[in-house]
Amino acid sequence: MRAKTLLVLLAIYFVATGCTGSNPKNNAVKPAGDSLTTKSSADTAKASDQVKSTTDLDPAKVWLEQIFHCDDDKSGKYCYYLDKEEALCTARFMEFLADANEIYGPSNLTDAELPVVEARYKAKWGKIYPLYTQEMWLFGRGNDDALAINTVEIKKLSTDKYSVFIDYGNNIKTQNEVQLVLENSNYKIDYCKTSFVQ
Repeated sequence: MRAKTLLVLLAIYFVATGCTGSNPKNNAVKPAGDSLTTKSSADTAKASDQVKSTTDLDPAKVWLEQIFHCDDDKSGKYCYYLDKEEALCTARFMEFLADANEIYGPSNLTDAELPVVEARYKAKWGKIYPLYTQEMWLFGRGNDDALAINTVEIKKLSTDKYSVFIDYGNNIKTQNEVQLVLENSNYKIDYCKTSFVQ
């Protein structure tokens, strides 16, 4: 009898310690809405995409893309307006373009004036920019607004330097290497190397 009593007491002891000896914090049921344990993979992916899109934002690239936005719905997908060109470029680069195109574009220079003006152009700009040796306007544009550009592709090359590919249509395509600067907290184009491509 004594052995039975001892076994019963031991059984009661083990049952009692099993129920009361455990840590109640470990057995607590967490509510279903606990944000630490129940984030879905969709929520995690959404949050990750928001962070990525914020960090991937390149304000200089956005600024370049806006250059080619059309002002109305009647035009094509991409446009380029000549009247905005002066606001897009630094005054120095606009002066460089004008000086280069005075020599290499339609000109009123005489045969005697041409070498003098060309020497002055080289001396003035040779240490600032790679010199143009033919008529070239920004992005290789023509003499009128481009209202039906087929394609514009912009890629970052390095800090403030971008590649801008433009398909104007009619087999006219340019590859442009554009150098940007900040001027009074606004982006400006300070140089553009343009090549016509096939």
